[in-house]
Amino acid sequence: MPRKFKNAKVMSFVEIGETYPEDYILVQIIEIDHSKGREVGVAICTASSWEELFAYAKKEGIVDSTIILQGENLVPVLGGLL
Repeated sequence: MPRKFKNAKVMSFVEIGETYPEDYILVQIIEIDHSKGREVGVAICTASSWEELFAYAKKEGIVDSTIILQGENLVPVLGGLL
């Protein structure tokens, strides 16, 4: 069951992953500009699995305007390197 947020602030994708390190996070995309290295959004909700968030986004009809991020502790690392 996704945990929803109210009044979440705009943050970079990195900050969002650091704020919710143990969860998958559904994020409303505000701006993605690869030429400036700017990726910002607003956290909508978190869940323990990617599938839960995808089902929620699909049900709400927001798949195209959102992205699912992994919390910092869920990012796979090998020997301390990404």
